[in-house]
Amino acid sequence: MEYFDMLAKLGVGNAHPGGFAATLKQFETYPLPTNSRVLEVGCGTGRTSCYVAAQGHDVTGIDIRPDMIAKAKIRAEKENLAIQFMEGDAKSLPFPNESFDVILVESVSIFTDIDKALSEYYRVLRTGGKLFDREMMLRNPMPVEINEEITSFYHIEKLWNIHDWSALVKAIGFNRSQIEGPFLFPEVSEDLFEHPDPYQQIDVSSFLDIQIWEATSKYNDIMDKFRDYIGFILIIGTK
Repeated sequence: MEYFDMLAKLGVGNAHPGGFAATLKQFETYPLPTNSRVLEVGCGTGRTSCYVAAQGHDVTGIDIRPDMIAKAKIRAEKENLAIQFMEGDAKSLPFPNESFDVILVESVSIFTDIDKALSEYYRVLRTGGKLFDREMMLRNPMPVEINEEITSFYHIEKLWNIHDWSALVKAIGFNRSQIEGPFLFPEVSEDLFEHPDPYQQIDVSSFLDIQIWEATSKYNDIMDKFRDYIGFILIIGTK
């Protein structure tokens, strides 16, 4: 079973680097301007979008997977929040130029064409707007076999180091950019206990689907075994 199939069936809302704790820390450190128009790219089941909307912002969430969007809409309804959730691709965002004050991304860019995705984030940001993109990255050189194990599980071309990310963000045109990190991944179970998700929607069939639990076990194994090699960063860019 593919990684994103597993996340969708389990309705996971905190699979991004650092979990929901990192999301909360980001907003504590970098509060969004009042009444911001916010786009979350790769919103998944909508947990972050709903949190931001509950703070009074105008939020749009986009994801390439219809099953994720369906669960995001249910979450917003349960939380009594008005959010526009829609299907769409990070490489070709269906919005006019300069549409948003803030772009939020949590572990999406690395799974697509990174150059095209960041160019699209830049395009739909208004002048003076900010991008916050939290992504997995290469902390230390690793043996070829470990690299292949990680990249094949996530279906990504390669792991980017901090210099790769920094160079691309500057090349896209963000005139003021910074990268925070690298940070270590927390223990897999830590975020689940500290920030449980009361609106997680698990497909009933998942409980008896051995492929889901094999994929989950593989994910946990990678996070536990390879902590010395991979971590995450927060990219902040101003247009």
